[in-house]
Amino acid sequence: MATRKPPSRKSLLERTPVAEWTAAAIGLVLTLGVIGYSLWEGLAARPGAPELSVMSEPAERTGGGYVVPLTIRNEAPATAAAVEVRGVLSQGGAVVEERRATFAYVPGRGQAKGGLLFERDPSDYELRIVAEGYEAP
Repeated sequence: MATRKPPSRKSLLERTPVAEWTAAAIGLVLTLGVIGYSLWEGLAARPGAPELSVMSEPAERTGGGYVVPLTIRNEAPATAAAVEVRGVLSQGGAVVEERRATFAYVPGRGQAKGGLLFERDPSDYELRIVAEGYEAP
């Protein structure tokens, strides 16, 4: 019975196509990049409070009144939960109507969308919308 001689290490390296080496190098660079970015993001992010801002769009008529679409942006890396938003319609300093909404989750450096529902047309009054508070998740 004849024994086969295993291929030499040099011949295995020589037989590996250049495309395979290229793909392996690209995979290594991408993997190291993701690991490096994750470490940098985790270590460099300073803990702190969320930086919330509320932006509204023009009111839209609905079957039961009006909806004011909202976008809450969080510019900080910290996440905010149970974000309370209050909208007040006023005329001449007197509050005409007040509504509140709770946004369950606003991610760090992200946004959440929702709306406030009013019975009266917000375009007829002064509308003030503010984020009042949040919980740390």
